[in-house]
Amino acid sequence: MTSVAAAGVPTIDVEAALTIRKPRRDVAAVMFNPRYDTAWIGGLVAVHPVPPGPLRHGTRMKRVSRYLGCRFARRLEVVHHVPERAAELTTQKPFPLRWRYELEGIPEGTITRIRAQGGGTGLLRLASPMLSIWLRRGMQRDLLRLKRLLEAGAGTMLALRARTAQDI
Repeated sequence: MTSVAAAGVPTIDVEAALTIRKPRRDVAAVMFNPRYDTAWIGGLVAVHPVPPGPLRHGTRMKRVSRYLGCRFARRLEVVHHVPERAAELTTQKPFPLRWRYELEGIPEGTITRIRAQGGGTGLLRLASPMLSIWLRRGMQRDLLRLKRLLEAGAGTMLALRARTAQDI
């Protein structure tokens, strides 16, 4: 995987993985559809994909997050997509970062992985060790939320669909 870090070598390279006891297609239906992002990605308050619908190569989106009482918006673009298996997104702000979401079907369900690579220059480069810890913890919490959501059953998914239909 190529880095998006300014110097060519990522200052951030973290991964989180978790097994979800659901088939890969069920995990992909939520993980690769921006309409559900606010249900499993921590701090995310809104997502605006263009075009709407599940991720595909070329999809662009604006994700709006709230951390420490501040609101942040970042733009992402899907640069690689394999249906029900993988999606790779890039962003340039607040620093260049590449997100890779992967799903691997196993007899017990699906191994979900998120990898973040990139980094910045100047003060952001100096903060990379702390940013790496923060990103890894956030990705682990996000995957745990996704697992709980998907393993909770049909009632939770119906409530999620109703809630996200109002949001969009």
